[in-house]
Amino acid sequence: MAVKLIHGTDEYLVSYNARKAVNTLCPETEQTLCLETVNGDVKTIDEAVAALKTCIGAVRTVGLFGGQKTVWFCDVSIFKDAVIGKNETVKELLGRLTDDIKKGLPDSQNLIISAPGVDRRSAFYKTCEAAGAVEAYDLPEQDYKKKPVIRERAQTLFTQAKCRIGEGALDLFLEKVGTDTRQLVMEVEKLTLYIGDRKEITTEDVRAITSSTAEAVAWDFTDALGERKLKEALRILRQLFFQGEAPIGIMFAVEKHYQKLMQFRAYLDQNWLRVSSGFGASSVQWSSDPEMDKMFAQLPSDPRETHWFPTSKVAQQAGNYSADELLRGQKRLLKTHEQLVSSGVPPELILEMLVIKLIGKV
Repeated sequence: MAVKLIHGTDEYLVSYNARKAVNTLCPETEQTLCLETVNGDVKTIDEAVAALKTCIGAVRTVGLFGGQKTVWFCDVSIFKDAVIGKNETVKELLGRLTDDIKKGLPDSQNLIISAPGVDRRSAFYKTCEAAGAVEAYDLPEQDYKKKPVIRERAQTLFTQAKCRIGEGALDLFLEKVGTDTRQLVMEVEKLTLYIGDRKEITTEDVRAITSSTAEAVAWDFTDALGERKLKEALRILRQLFFQGEAPIGIMFAVEKHYQKLMQFRAYLDQNWLRVSSGFGASSVQWSSDPEMDKMFAQLPSDPRETHWFPTSKVAQQAGNYSADELLRGQKRLLKTHEQLVSSGVPPELILEMLVIKLIGKV
């Protein structure tokens, strides 16, 4: 039996280490049968009650054929919501879960709880602490304390990638990325892939490839669209709405990215471009074709002169769509743009429907 509470304000590290703990207790090859995940990210009292009942039921139910079973109660927001946390039914159910942990789970049962924060004075926290391991991943609340922590993490990530970055380049990088660990990790990976075999990162590299905080979210959104990840695209789209991004601005970003997908789909179909699944300049290969030379000479910029990283990324995404799908999508974009500027339908709904139709085969 293993009980582990993983919590803290650093959402990325909480999620990363919770997943690591789950995989240790229940290998990925066994998770279809031996892992039960309960979503604890709730918005209402009814959702909280349902999540707690599901978790308690999962903990009290033995694994298939009496074997090992791991329950992951993930992203539990109950502890941080003052209104939900004070509800009598929620408190009663949380007390039941606390009692189950206190009594001890069967040897074949494991329980992992990940949460953005837990009151360390609560009975639940003290019971988890006594019954197993508690891991905390917090970032300081004050910005002046948070920045040195993020700076140290960035330097560690670059060192692990065997890359060197000067003070000026690091300052610019952190200014653009901000203090979110998840974005930091993604941007470090993107930057190290961008420089390829070079191991010295310059300020020019940072300016060329690193997204600023708001732009990074938009980048993730168009990537999810190109990769046909519907759930992820809708999640990020709603995040953009929450951040106050203008719907028409989001529409422009989609139109611009879709235009790239159509262009690169044509390059692939003409056998002008081949992209391998690896990374590096060799992953992008342009053919030698007089018609291609003639066409590219008429463009404002020659696609062959673009760095291999964005070229390979867009080309791989274009490969996820057929030419006919992209053509139908282009017509949907025109219709959606008209709806945004002339319809009384909420723009959020219009854009969500657009994403569903573009990614889904409808």
